[in-house]
Amino acid sequence: MRDWPRLSFIILLPALIGLSGCATPPDADGDVTGGSDSVMSQSESASDGLCECPENPQVDEFNAALQALAQGDFEAAAAALSRHAELGGDRNRSEARAGRELADLLARYPADGATIASSPGSDRAALIQLVLILVDRLESNIATLGAENAQLAADLEKREEALKRLRELTLGQPEA
Repeated sequence: MRDWPRLSFIILLPALIGLSGCATPPDADGDVTGGSDSVMSQSESASDGLCECPENPQVDEFNAALQALAQGDFEAAAAALSRHAELGGDRNRSEARAGRELADLLARYPADGATIASSPGSDRAALIQLVLILVDRLESNIATLGAENAQLAADLEKREEALKRLRELTLGQPEA
């Protein structure tokens, strides 16, 4: 149970990246743009096989939740995840549950506002940055707790040694 945050990150990050939806295909220069020249009609994209994303409101609710998480709006994310789960299916409920767990972790270990504002690019990049900050903080907490544990273990060993000497002095004979 001690490695739960790290394990959840390993499971949630690929799932969030994979489920975050289709992007606009890159133009000839390799850049993704939103200009009207590079926007393809749905029939063109389907025939090219570049993006065959269905017009599905379930994906929209999940993406809305991810965008809200990236912006630090946990209440809006929770509402979108609830709507996503209500749309039915085990997959939706599983995605919503994973999203809620991520939202809870991000709320418990919030990033400062400057970190969120300084994340250039898309909401997906911002969300990944937030998850990486979360992992860094959790690893830092683990290291701090490990150091405290080592110090407490050393103190306990000293106290046990002192009690052993005290028993020897009190009873007048060495303890077995």
